[in-house]
Amino acid sequence: MLSGLILAGGEGRRMAGRDKGLISLAQKPLVEYTIECIAPLVDDLTISCNRNQELYQGYQLDCLSDKERDKKADQNTEGHFQGPMAGLAAGLQHAKHDWLLVMPCDTPLMTTQVMAQLSTQLSAYLKSNKGSESGSPLQAIIFSQQGLQPLHGLYHTSMLPIFEQCLAENKNALQRLLRSMDSVKVLVAKNAKLSFNNANDAAELHTIELLLAGHEYNL
Repeated sequence: MLSGLILAGGEGRRMAGRDKGLISLAQKPLVEYTIECIAPLVDDLTISCNRNQELYQGYQLDCLSDKERDKKADQNTEGHFQGPMAGLAAGLQHAKHDWLLVMPCDTPLMTTQVMAQLSTQLSAYLKSNKGSESGSPLQAIIFSQQGLQPLHGLYHTSMLPIFEQCLAENKNALQRLLRSMDSVKVLVAKNAKLSFNNANDAAELHTIELLLAGHEYNL
């Protein structure tokens, strides 16, 4: 069984500081697309959000902020965002199960079928390594689609102390860390098409809106 985490705690710099999860796309907040995509795959689902928690709580899901990860050390987080690694750490600390399925709030074209490839790969790994003590245990499975996609991934709770140490040392470059670890499996996404299209700014959001509306668009 998997826990799930939606990353909606970003700073939204390229969206003029707006909370991306609450921005509407085709008259629906971006976070709702993510909930619909990931909810069928997990046993429990949490939203990582550093702002507007009262609005996110309207979805009847647990909500947590980066600071809840370690309230004694929030001098490192006050006044600025630590990035997705902090959200992952908070999610792993909160997770009810050993594996956490993660997805950001700003890829509304992502499908449940594509995300399910991660859990299928995990099941195959667990089956093939049942009872085996050889090799280092798997700690994460992340997608590759035109580069690493670490915010679409599965993370084991054993990653928590690694993330905590990196954050304490202000080494929050997630991709750099994952590339250095032998216990991280990179999975090439199949039949992903436009699933990883990211609504980083207003122009990209408009492109995705055209795609949802069925318009042809030259990417």
